Amino acid sequence: METWNGYYSEAEAYYKTTVGAKKKGRPFGNLVYYNLVGLALEGFLTALISKDGSLPEHSSISRMLRMLKKKHEVPEAFTEESRFYNKFMNFCSLEALETLEPTDEEIDRMICFVANLKDWVDENLNILQES
Repeated sequence: METWNGYYSEAEAYYKTTVGAKKKGRPFGNLVYYNLVGLALEGFLTALISKDGSLPEHSSISRMLRMLKKKHEVPEAFTEESRFYNKFMNFCSLEALETLEPTDEEIDRMICFVANLKDWVDENLNILQES
């Protein structure tokens, strides 16, 4: 199996778990949903980057999108959505920082973002396969 395919399959599993659990009203808690969305985003972006013959230079969603902008036309809305996603991230710090927990509406927004990103990645993977 090609490397990009493994990243994509893993991302798709996280995506399906998130969407399915949310539809069924599973009480995972919004921090779990947040992390599942993040794993799906990272996986889909890593799949496209590796299909292009590279590996991500950084694991942040924003940095991976910037890397992809060098070869692809990335929707501008993705930059805004990645910043929104990042505002909940608790980066490594020596200071104790308050953990922000996304609301149900914010989780729904993030799920919408990962769904749109997945569609965009799918289109670009198809383009690359046809080339």
